[in-house]
Amino acid sequence: MKNITFILAAIVLLTVAVISNLPAKFDPAQETQMSNFPKKIGDWDGQDLKMRESDYAILETRNLIMRNYKNLTRGDVITLYIIYSSDNCKALHPPEICYTGGGAGTILEKGVTTLNTSFKANKFIIENKASSQLVIYWFKSGNLSTYSYLHQQLKSVRDRLMQKKTSGAMIRISTTIDPNSPNKAMNLIKSFSESIIPVINQYVP
Repeated sequence: MKNITFILAAIVLLTVAVISNLPAKFDPAQETQMSNFPKKIGDWDGQDLKMRESDYAILETRNLIMRNYKNLTRGDVITLYIIYSSDNCKALHPPEICYTGGGAGTILEKGVTTLNTSFKANKFIIENKASSQLVIYWFKSGNLSTYSYLHQQLKSVRDRLMQKKTSGAMIRISTTIDPNSPNKAMNLIKSFSESIIPVINQYVP
């Protein structure tokens, strides 16, 4: 079964690579800009984090945000990362690749969780010498919100073949795990998601 899954995944990714080189019908001047994503959302106040030029080069886009959102009432901090692309499927990939490739730590407890009633998201814990972080992420393409990278890529391929808009985004939310209260991180992310998901649906087509 694992071999069949691997073969199907390889076929899909190869198809994506080929289709990505086909011309897409979109106006770059009208592309949604993630820099316009609100910094103030309810009790949360965001501050942009600096990224390296080498990171932008690897991702092949600058249309992204990485921000720390601080809860002005409780002082909790959440990191939100959104990368968006109108026509480059390669810009969107599972964040485990960046974490492990950059030597950020060891990935633990990888799985899928129910973020809210409408869709599921990927979940993993990354551990290093200093601390552990809970990371939740999913993909968005139009009305589709899914934890499945292949599902999102297949939708992009289908839209490209039908000469439709092929925009997509990867949304990642993370926070530090308190060893004295291990469930707090997930509860915090779910609370943050209740505020942020309606805004994502508005600003990320």
